[in-house]
Amino acid sequence: MRMWKVALLLNLALLLGIGGGYLWWGRRAERLEGELARARDAQALSRSEQEWVVRGVVRAVLPDAGVIVISHEAIAGFMAPMTMGFRVASPQIYDGVQVGDAVRFKLRGVAPNGVVIALERIP
Repeated sequence: MRMWKVALLLNLALLLGIGGGYLWWGRRAERLEGELARARDAQALSRSEQEWVVRGVVRAVLPDAGVIVISHEAIAGFMAPMTMGFRVASPQIYDGVQVGDAVRFKLRGVAPNGVVIALERIP
């Protein structure tokens, strides 16, 4: 086979390989951009103020700091079950609540920040 035919076939193979790879990569990049746009939309929705009603157990009351520490169940779309401190909307919210009390509380805010706006003891 003549050298020019070999060079032509190699160039044609490279052109088809690179061109096909570029087309495949372009479709994949377009799909990834669509997924990223959907994720950004979902994140924007999650950044709107929401309310959750959650059960937990009071672990500490820190009135000077305006914080109540609660071991709580999972909060859908917000966080996994854990023990953490929450800011309270007003000091009257934790009146009559003691460490160890089972409570139901209403949390309002934008993930990851939330404020306890209501708290009630449950038997």
